[in-house]
Amino acid sequence: MSDTVVVDEGRAQEPEPDSVEAFAEALRDLKRSAGNPTLAALSARTGISKSVISVAFSGRALPTENTVMKLVTELGGAQAEWRARRNALDPRSSPAGADAADAPAQRRRFSLLQTAAIAISAALVSALATSLVWGSLSSAGALPGAPENAEGPYLAAANGVDPMRTACKEDAVIAASEARLENQVHVQLLYSNDCMAVWGRVTRYDNKTEGNTMTMRIWPMDDPTSERAQSRTDINLQSLYTPMIIEPDVAARICGQATITVDGRTEDLGPKLCV
Repeated sequence: MSDTVVVDEGRAQEPEPDSVEAFAEALRDLKRSAGNPTLAALSARTGISKSVISVAFSGRALPTENTVMKLVTELGGAQAEWRARRNALDPRSSPAGADAADAPAQRRRFSLLQTAAIAISAALVSALATSLVWGSLSSAGALPGAPENAEGPYLAAANGVDPMRTACKEDAVIAASEARLENQVHVQLLYSNDCMAVWGRVTRYDNKTEGNTMTMRIWPMDDPTSERAQSRTDINLQSLYTPMIIEPDVAARICGQATITVDGRTEDLGPKLCV
């Protein structure tokens, strides 16, 4: 008598939950089906930097909707389907995205609470810095790095300008992010595609801001002593931004490194982070 395989046709198999890694794999498949163009070619056609495109295909972080739509359009994908799938993974867009953010593959991404804390802190830091630092410099007749072609409420993007005083903040994405000191501090590089600008950010969650300082420096990878390198040090802050570096060369890379003090002791938040 031959073996008989009994199949329970009444039990439907549960579909595998989507993830940022699976999304990136599907993007890579779409890229291969479109002839596997290089990152340089995609960057030239879409206006998105190679580093941002690389992150989108890597699965390390969920790309922005703008990035996905530009890539999908260039690669011949169905825009509505890709937009829906991407937004389902975004905790800001749907409950499905919040579930995906709890998956092991997403452990390095910020929680919604952390993201909100950073946003609030950044807003407070920006307002304080603008009113005290920039306001005093303006009254003295000197704005370091401020271009002459500033219009309206924003400064034009330029090396050394505070990114929070420009429109660059409107399309900024986290291009690189790593947790340091047992997840007590996050070091990031942010990127604005519209401005072709990079700036650094360091944020601490150790509740030890009082009396302690944070420092971050960013520089072109191939020229660490470049005049375009930017740094900032401040005290009693939870989150600190550096001035920006403008980098129109999509093949070039920018690196950053940070330190903090804890009870007077300096902690190096290395190794350097590059994008």
